[in-house]
Amino acid sequence: MRGPFLIALLLAGAVFARAAERDLSPSALVAGADGKRLYVACETGGSVLAFDTEAEKVVGRYAVDQVGELALSPDGRRLYATAGAFGGRIVELDAASGKVLRTFPAGHTPVAPVVSADGQTLFTCNRFSRADQPDVQALDLATGKVRCSAKAIREPVAMRLSKDGKELWVVNLFPLMPANGPQVFASLCVYRSGTLEKIATLDLPPGTFAARDAALSPDGRYLYVSHTIGRFTVPTTHLDRGWISTSAVSLFDVPARKYVNTVLLDDTMKGAANPWGIGVSSDGAWLCVNASGTHELIAVNTKEMMRRLAAAANPKEVVNDLAFLYGAKTRVPLEGQGARALAVCGSRVYSALYFSDSLSLVELWDDGPGGAVPLPLGPARTPDIVRRGEMAFNDATLCYQSWLSCSSCHPDTRSDGTNWDLLNDGIGNPKQSRSLLLTHRTSPVMITGIRASAEIAVEKGFSMIQFHEVPEQNLESVNEYLKTLKPVPSPYLKPDGTLTDSAKRGRVIFEGKAACATCHVPPYYGDKKKYVLGLGSDAERDRPFVTPILIEVWRTAPYMYDGRAVTIKDVITTDNANNKHGNTKDLTPQEVDDLANYVNSL
Repeated sequence: MRGPFLIALLLAGAVFARAAERDLSPSALVAGADGKRLYVACETGGSVLAFDTEAEKVVGRYAVDQVGELALSPDGRRLYATAGAFGGRIVELDAASGKVLRTFPAGHTPVAPVVSADGQTLFTCNRFSRADQPDVQALDLATGKVRCSAKAIREPVAMRLSKDGKELWVVNLFPLMPANGPQVFASLCVYRSGTLEKIATLDLPPGTFAARDAALSPDGRYLYVSHTIGRFTVPTTHLDRGWISTSAVSLFDVPARKYVNTVLLDDTMKGAANPWGIGVSSDGAWLCVNASGTHELIAVNTKEMMRRLAAAANPKEVVNDLAFLYGAKTRVPLEGQGARALAVCGSRVYSALYFSDSLSLVELWDDGPGGAVPLPLGPARTPDIVRRGEMAFNDATLCYQSWLSCSSCHPDTRSDGTNWDLLNDGIGNPKQSRSLLLTHRTSPVMITGIRASAEIAVEKGFSMIQFHEVPEQNLESVNEYLKTLKPVPSPYLKPDGTLTDSAKRGRVIFEGKAACATCHVPPYYGDKKKYVLGLGSDAERDRPFVTPILIEVWRTAPYMYDGRAVTIKDVITTDNANNKHGNTKDLTPQEVDDLANYVNSL
């Protein structure tokens, strides 16, 4: 027995040695009921770390490749980790030893695991799914079978059970609606936990996108949601006083299932960009939010906040009031970069610093939070040029007054589902936020091709959107980071990664009858050329637009230069009435479906 055991031990040591050579990227946290043990999911480290909060050190490392997010069983004995992307899975581990007990199949990029109070059901979301597939599911842990499932709106990323366990609240990351409408916003979905019947859809305020996390007050009365508010209706001429974007927390009354109000985390002269993890102290006295872009923890006195909300002379204007929380919130600088997930253990707040491979501890006192204490999760590493580029891309301190970062308008380097009126082509002509995937290989860039290369667009992004001149090495590193981006396999593919029968028929139409391949040329399904198709509005009617690439187009709704089309089917039908971008006018309904399925599979 000693031989095989020794070999297994050596192999495990080799795995952890290789893991130590990588960045950890702590991205999710879950704490035991007594707060003595904290589990940390390390996104690029391929592991879950067990952290002893009393000894303040890592006491266990559990290998979980492509780990996502975490949940604990009510008795603290089982740890559930979402993992993987296309063809994801849920891994059940023994919390004490890290031994893998069971693995359950999941959908595309499972996230947001939540265990019911009786420990019998695990709720998860699939961040990506087909339009006709469910993306919220309830897994019966006794049988390992999915008991019921439901559809969310777009990229569900956070989920909370009501205190009585009867309702499941799901937060959608992005809007899914025409971007050229008067209002654009992300929403929440509320389900009956027993059946996943949807019982309510609640909207976040106009301009909301990048809704990252949610927290329930200890009494179960309020749900708090962290998100960004984009001021899409104005040109991006300056940043002062949140002109382009602000960072917010919205409150919902859980028993009444209704929106209450929204408060801003920024100050009048300094933004709190990219709000992310959110939590509430066990006594309900403090609402805590990580400002990921400014590397801070923001602690809000909930009693004072609620008093001010009740006394507000004009409640509808609170969402625009940068001074509303003055004196009721404290901004605590954290040592490190990229404060994302957080966990509140009694009066202690632990923040995961994604780019620093560390945690940060902040104590909550009666009169406010104390200073931050850094807690390293591994040896310090010198970031390479790609990692430095990722850090700069997400760093709002490189922006005038820290209002936003590159990732504010390009979350996860993709698009945000909205239009922006940028200064590169005049004022009064908002256009779609674009994905940055493959931009360095498909220049010219921007919808009008106004930037000859992605490198120029990166430099102008800092100077004309963030209003800040950054050193050449920052620009170089951001470019190198963006060059490493790889497409995510489409949820429209079969489980083995191949085209469905419908998509195969659609490929024939794409290459033949519809003539889409004339301009959308492999391998990126674009041609780097500009065309006047008469599809613009007003002054844009006869403007030439660059052929958009179709790789990962399934992820970048809405479509057309102004975001008027919610689906690819809309692009093929309603928005090609003049038959100028493809011969689609005479396609049958079945051919339209097949063509859309093929395009969505790219």
